[in-house]
Amino acid sequence: MRSNLDWFRHAFAYECGAIGLRTLCTMAVADTAFGSASAFSLFSSFTVFLLTLTHTKVFDFFLGRATGSLVKTGKVRLLHCVSYELAGAALSIPLTLWLLDFSLTQALWREALMFIVFLLYTYLYNYSYDRLFPVPDAQLIHPRL
Repeated sequence: MRSNLDWFRHAFAYECGAIGLRTLCTMAVADTAFGSASAFSLFSSFTVFLLTLTHTKVFDFFLGRATGSLVKTGKVRLLHCVSYELAGAALSIPLTLWLLDFSLTQALWREALMFIVFLLYTYLYNYSYDRLFPVPDAQLIHPRL
C-alpha cells in the first residue's frame, strides 16, 4: 500500500488540476462570473479532496483484498473512475444548487459535463501518477486485516 504522505500527494496534485477544470465546467453551463465559479471550485475542491483521500485508499484496500494485488488493468481503472465520479456527483449536485443558486437543470447539465471531463481526467491522472510513483511491490500486496 502507499504511504500516507503518498496518498496526500496524490490527492493534492489531483485537486490542483481539478480546480481549473471545475471552474471551466461551471462557467460553461451557466452565465456564471469567473470569480464565483473559481470560488465555488476552490470550495468544492476541498470537499472532493477529502473524497479523493478516502475513495482511492478504500478502493485500493478492496482491490488488494479481492485480487491480492494493486495492479490496475484498464477495466479496474475504469471502475475506479466511474465509482469516484458517482461519489463526486452525489456531493457536487447539492453544493451546486445551494452555493451557486443553479436550477436543477443547470446543476444536472454541469454535473453531466463534469462527469465526462473528469472521467477522462481521473483516468489519465491516475494512470500517469501510477507510472511516476509506482506502488512498491504492487504485485505482492497482502492487506492487513
